[in-house]
Amino acid sequence: MTFEEIYDKIKAGEISKEEAHKHFSLEWMETASRYILDVNRGMRTNIPEIIYGEYKTLEQTIELVKHLLKEHPRVVVSRSKFNHELSQEFSADHHLLAGENAIVIGDLPEAKGAILVVSAGSADHPVTEECEIILKSVGVQPIVFEDRGISHPTRVIEAIQQGITHNVKAIIVVAGMEGALAPFVASMVSLPVIGVPTSVGYGFRASEAALTSMLASCAPNLTVVNIDGGLRAAVVAALICKNSN
Repeated sequence: MTFEEIYDKIKAGEISKEEAHKHFSLEWMETASRYILDVNRGMRTNIPEIIYGEYKTLEQTIELVKHLLKEHPRVVVSRSKFNHELSQEFSADHHLLAGENAIVIGDLPEAKGAILVVSAGSADHPVTEECEIILKSVGVQPIVFEDRGISHPTRVIEAIQQGITHNVKAIIVVAGMEGALAPFVASMVSLPVIGVPTSVGYGFRASEAALTSMLASCAPNLTVVNIDGGLRAAVVAALICKNSN
């Protein structure tokens, strides 16, 4: 459980003093075969446990998920090539939210607050979807607008207006090519903007162009994560939102 969920349970009288103490103690390490699990990380960081699945086998991933679900209401698996198999393994007993780059196994928390997510093109969808899934797993409502590149600026303005209407606390901008959407959005709002450069583009060093452009932006309220770093952008935006509330 995250700190927020533990606090709500204490407040509602749903867990005992002894149970709460266990969550706040330093005895948080568990061993699963060859892995050491920090099962209390969610309490300290207010972020659900995230398994980086890209280089793990299906068997390794299933073992880790099962151990973590003993202590947590949900587990996020990021960048696994076995999302279909994981869905089959856990769908009978757990709620699932799955996309191309991430899957959440377990119940989602109640959403508190909102973050605007805007993408430049449909080719950015996998990373945009990753942002959406991670925001939901942390307990924040994503307000998502895709294919809003600056080739037609009115599409961008509509998305920003909707975000302001929903009182979003930050904006995530997902863009490839020259990455111009991120500084454009940042120039329109008095909010923190997190740019996610994607590896979408044409020609020489195309996968790096959006990153270079965003990093060189003169928009002072724009900060940038690594290429295709949707998960990190979503976690940071969610914590901005939660701490604002």
